Amino acid sequence: MRAARFHPGDGLRIEEVPRPDVGPGDLLVEIAACGVCHSDLHLLDGDMPIPRPTTLGHEVAGTVVETGEGVDVAEGTGVAVFGGWGCRACEVCERGEDQLCNLANWLGIGNDGGYADYLRVPAAKYVLPLDGLDPTTAAPLTDAALTPYRAVRQAGDLVPADTVVCIGIGGLGQFGVQFAAMAGAQVVAVDLNESKLARARELGADATVNAAEERVPAAISDVAAGRVAAALDFVGSDDTLQWASNALGVGGHLVLAGIGGGSIDFSWNPLAGEELTYRTVQWGSVPELRDVLTVARRGDLTVRTEPVGFDDLQSTLDRLRAGEVDTRAVLTP
Repeated sequence: MRAARFHPGDGLRIEEVPRPDVGPGDLLVEIAACGVCHSDLHLLDGDMPIPRPTTLGHEVAGTVVETGEGVDVAEGTGVAVFGGWGCRACEVCERGEDQLCNLANWLGIGNDGGYADYLRVPAAKYVLPLDGLDPTTAAPLTDAALTPYRAVRQAGDLVPADTVVCIGIGGLGQFGVQFAAMAGAQVVAVDLNESKLARARELGADATVNAAEERVPAAISDVAAGRVAAALDFVGSDDTLQWASNALGVGGHLVLAGIGGGSIDFSWNPLAGEELTYRTVQWGSVPELRDVLTVARRGDLTVRTEPVGFDDLQSTLDRLRAGEVDTRAVLTP
């Protein structure tokens, strides 16, 4: 089969490799679509070291074509693949949050991923039925939508009088705007790009702030109606984290979902009396992916994709790095 494999120190190569074998408990999925995620650029750049050649890609949807002993999933079932694989034996995995177990087990990082024709999945719990969803649409839901869904859930008990700020309206931020709007709060979108802000308004943002032209915290204060209960940072740079922190109201939640490598000072200020909460999200859980797929099935999520082939994968990653991919690029082998 074909696979796009990352060789540390030598880049990405499209290669012919053996189709994975299926053992007890395993499933073999013929891949219909795999999302091209900005996180893969961090892997290619060595920000998250991979010690050996690995097939990248972690947003997968396809069809089960073979199962191992003990697997009760019918061959021919269309599935979305949960990528935050864990050990499946610890307390964290038993409660369905396998993605918090060990990053080295994740699909496309510690295990070969979905930039390929076939994928071996080690457990039936990691495949969720598409039930009518198009695989090209479903693939990005497994991360680009799942992570923002968890971020909104971690933003506290939102009410309609609250304001939620979404910073960075890229692959994740577009879903963050939609889920925040579904929660009922006012949504303020922040980005440097006016076309992305226009997109945010189409997806449900009530107000926008162009960070290239305005002082962000002051601009947020001008347009926010009510307390800024949460700021969801889908970038994660020094600047965006500071904007998010400065924008929060009393008791607000800063939720970091971007992996931009930034940081912020965190200390107790007895004069502020704000009781702010800073937290990160790491992908999402198996139950949360089930929720995301349910929302998509009922037609409440807007998902824009750009199918690409193996021959276009490297150039697509280059365009993604340059900020020139407006939708979610999806490899369709």
